[in-house]
Amino acid sequence: ERHICPLQLEVIRRGVELWTNPGDVVLSPFAGIGSEGHVALQMGRKFVGVELKESYYRQAARNLENALRMTGDLFGGDS
Repeated sequence: ERHICPLQLEVIRRGVELWTNPGDVVLSPFAGIGSEGHVALQMGRKFVGVELKESYYRQAARNLENALRMTGDLFGGDS
């Protein structure tokens, strides 16, 4: 399912780069399909997201799982 208000990954990437450091936690109170989390995990950050719509949550879980598979690191480098 596509999100009704998609945000470009490069815009998210720039925000994560500007306002966080590797290992920081990125919070998305309106996680949608997990775009912020996907980028955060790719960039070595941790992620906490909240989403009320079940279909978006399921898609976000798939997207985040994909990002973790790409990084190969479930806990972002430290446990």
